Amino acid sequence: MRKYLLLIAIAFFCSGSLCSVRAQPSPCAGLAAISGQDTVCAGALILLTDSTSGGAWTSGDTAVATIDPTGLVTGVLGGNAIITYLLSPGCFVTKNIVVNALLPITGDMAVCVASTIYLSDLTTGGTWSSSNTTVATVNPGTGAALGIASGNTVITYSLANGCTRKLALTVNPLPLNYYVFGGGDYCAGTSGATIGLNGSDPGINYELYNDDTAFVDSLHGTGSALFYGPIAVAGNYTIKAINIGTGCSIQMSGLAAIGITPLNIPHVSILSATADTVCVFSSATFTVVPVNGGSSPYYQWYVNGTAMGAATASDTFSYLPTSGDVVSVTLYSDAVCAIPSTADTSVVVTILPTQTPSVSLSVSPSDSVCEFIPVTLIAAPIWGGPHPTYRWIKNGVTATIAPSYSYLPANGDNIICVLYSDYQCLSIDTTYSTNNVNITVLPLLVPTVTLTANPGTTIGVGESDTVISHVINGGTALSYQWEINGTPVPGATSDTFVSNTFATNDTVTCVVTSLNFCGGMPASAYVVITDTMTTTAVQNMAENPDNVNIFPNPSSGAFTIEGTLATGDKEATIEVDNLMGQTIYRATAALQNRILKTTVNIGTEFADGLYLVHISAAGFNMVKRIIINK
Repeated sequence: MRKYLLLIAIAFFCSGSLCSVRAQPSPCAGLAAISGQDTVCAGALILLTDSTSGGAWTSGDTAVATIDPTGLVTGVLGGNAIITYLLSPGCFVTKNIVVNALLPITGDMAVCVASTIYLSDLTTGGTWSSSNTTVATVNPGTGAALGIASGNTVITYSLANGCTRKLALTVNPLPLNYYVFGGGDYCAGTSGATIGLNGSDPGINYELYNDDTAFVDSLHGTGSALFYGPIAVAGNYTIKAINIGTGCSIQMSGLAAIGITPLNIPHVSILSATADTVCVFSSATFTVVPVNGGSSPYYQWYVNGTAMGAATASDTFSYLPTSGDVVSVTLYSDAVCAIPSTADTSVVVTILPTQTPSVSLSVSPSDSVCEFIPVTLIAAPIWGGPHPTYRWIKNGVTATIAPSYSYLPANGDNIICVLYSDYQCLSIDTTYSTNNVNITVLPLLVPTVTLTANPGTTIGVGESDTVISHVINGGTALSYQWEINGTPVPGATSDTFVSNTFATNDTVTCVVTSLNFCGGMPASAYVVITDTMTTTAVQNMAENPDNVNIFPNPSSGAFTIEGTLATGDKEATIEVDNLMGQTIYRATAALQNRILKTTVNIGTEFADGLYLVHISAAGFNMVKRIIINK
């Protein structure tokens, strides 16, 4: 008996490729050998048999392989297991079974139609297959299983030794496809646009996306159409359906675009050729000027709140008004996003009487002026309108077309103004001035002064001398101011100056100014008192055109002064004054042996007319006239 137990023990300790498959000697005569395969895959079944009936089956290592009473062997783990068929104690036969290991398949047991899952097995080198490729296919090398149609299939992983592992795979259907509709442009400031799905199913969630971003909470399927919104955010919207139970999802067909259109706020104004004024007994025509009225607006006209017929597409309205009428219009806009859709405006009509225009003239400074004084004539219209025009006629010839007329007059000039009125309601549109202007030009009074001394310019010390001023072209009213060596003598304001305090070489000067209407221009002369008896005559240095000359005269603004001055000074002062007494030019010029020669340029910015040139030096004062004519 111990012999047989030893043999069984040896058989249990033999495992793997070192063990050979052979029947052990049976201690029972006539017991048949075990029949069947020598190998089985882990998780697979093989059937062992023995022709001698009545025995019992056992496995020497149930962790590797098990056997049931019928001889059905199940591979559990890779390795070797001794299977024994025992007829009676001490009477048995054995068979070594090799179990080839294959690990379980890992991965999802369900996939959605048109989706892919990846199956794997840690035992490498196998090949993948599907029992129903119309339901799902599987990549033989990678185990990537693609759902084709809803249903079930078996995925098998097979090794070269014939061992396989199987996985039951369910392919779940996708939600039914429906169509996205709605959206469009909506007006800014309103609630937005609505998006819809033309059908839905219970158990399905429908998620709304703006481009790739989930926009709002999903809606649950109801078996009918779904609606989202109104939505105020612009973008392209899609809907994704997701099966709550399986997670299978599909993009619904189509998309809905939402855009925002800016508001077109209508505005209306009334335009008339005569604005809001109408001539008496005249018809008035008003025209609408719409803004954001659309392509086919309508208008309703009213007079004093009463509708003038029904609303029409006509943008003009004519009628015979009464003063104070209120004409209004309502615009009915058909522009896109016209909010509000109407606009109103009104005008009050004023009736103007028919008028006859006239014009009168004023002249500044006067219609009687001194020589070389410019005058300005200004028109004062009545019913001239908002933009009258004027034509000035001098001595029968058009002088200018302007609101006013300034020029240097000549004695006896006759000025007429013609008014062209643009007043709205005229009886005539052209009229001549009611007071034509005749200009009187008076000559300037520029005195010429000479002096005489009695007994003379040579007197003894303390001797009294009388100097008398003689004036030509001074008019009837004159003023006098006597000076000694350039200093005015207080109270010496008559035509005669008497003194016994003269000193040697005193220069006695008399400045004479005409006080008449065209006077005001001073002139002077001087004498030099000596104490020798050799000087026998008065040194009269009155203004003498032959002594100092100005040329050219008239001048465009540049002229030359040349002459000899009775002075011992080395330079002379040149001043140019206008007839208002304003100095517009001042300079000094060198004298060579009392000879003056200098050029003056007052520029071109001064008005044409008469100017006074003052030439002065120690003991010498002269005024010359020059006419500027550019």
